[in-house]
Amino acid sequence: MTSLSRIIKSSLASQQVSEDRTIKIRTFNFQQDETVEEAEPETINSSVFTEQARMEAEQIIEQANQKAWDILEEAKNSQKRWEQEERPLVLNAARDEGFQAGYDAGRQQGYEEMAESIAFAKDIIQSSKNDYRIKVESSERTILELGLMVAERILGHRLEDSEDTFYSIVKRAIREAREYEEVQLHVNPIHYGFILSQKDELEGIFPRQTDLYIYPDEQMEKHSCYIESSSGRINASVDSQLHEIKQKLLELLEGEDQ
Repeated sequence: MTSLSRIIKSSLASQQVSEDRTIKIRTFNFQQDETVEEAEPETINSSVFTEQARMEAEQIIEQANQKAWDILEEAKNSQKRWEQEERPLVLNAARDEGFQAGYDAGRQQGYEEMAESIAFAKDIIQSSKNDYRIKVESSERTILELGLMVAERILGHRLEDSEDTFYSIVKRAIREAREYEEVQLHVNPIHYGFILSQKDELEGIFPRQTDLYIYPDEQMEKHSCYIESSSGRINASVDSQLHEIKQKLLELLEGEDQ
């Protein structure tokens, strides 16, 4: 006599697929103060990544749900076959031998196997939901990383093409130290001449008489600068600001997940 458990398990098996202290400053807006011809941005349409991730996740859910329904249907069909084919045999055997317990045991076995199939289907659905959540979280972090990479490349091109872009960064850094009486500005030698020519304008940022000294520093990165005052050092390099932006965005992203 064919066992219902063997029928269902066979059906299920066929369906499964195996330096220096740095005083942080607030994030700079890299939009230039003066009107500068915008470099043609290199953008990545983040919505494409989000939509693709969502479509893939929804496909996982749909496939899992379909698989679960198939399992349930097969279990129902197996139950019907048992009722039609094996139940009469159990009844006859029980009647012939006088063992009502035989019938009860057969019915209980069928119910238990049905419950096992339903529980298995629920596990599949829950697993698919977990896969969906993980994929969405991974996609959000990937989009963030790509966005920062694009921003870094765009800023890099602008800094290479225009002194004004770097100058706007320097001015914003000076504003952070405008309350001090003596300020030292350190820049890479490639920017020293241009920044020195703008010293009068930079001194005009301070609300009172301030001694501003500008120094070239060959040890600095190409587009880096920092300011030293009586309160310490302010790192105004592009890399440090992008790193700070990334950390803040990651904190916000992780906060939404909690």
